[in-house]
Amino acid sequence: MFAEKLSPLIDNFPQHAEALRRMEAYLGDFESRRGNAVRNMRLDPSRMFEILQAGSTSRLAGLVAILIEGRVFRRQVLVRFPSGSGITFPSYAELPNVIRDPDRDIDVEVTQDNIEASYVLVTNEIG
Repeated sequence: MFAEKLSPLIDNFPQHAEALRRMEAYLGDFESRRGNAVRNMRLDPSRMFEILQAGSTSRLAGLVAILIEGRVFRRQVLVRFPSGSGITFPSYAELPNVIRDPDRDIDVEVTQDNIEASYVLVTNEIG
């Protein structure tokens, strides 16, 4: 289901076809082995780099932009709490300076050390 979303992108971006086919194969394999668990997949930039075999960060940025514009993935920013849990935001611009860790009931300053970019599959759900 998700792997099929790559076909039009492969056709529209032939210069990136090999990398996009690798993502298509990865998603297809993951979905065939784990079924609906694919909906909960979260990939960090390093994993995206490996799957796409991007070769450089600038190429990775271009490939990720294609995958986001093609509505295969969407970017999320995860703020990790000391307790190990976290909360996601749609963008860096929406990050607060301080956030409450509900597990420890403490305020946590949001810094580069506790934020992580990640990519999740776009589903048909609202939000």
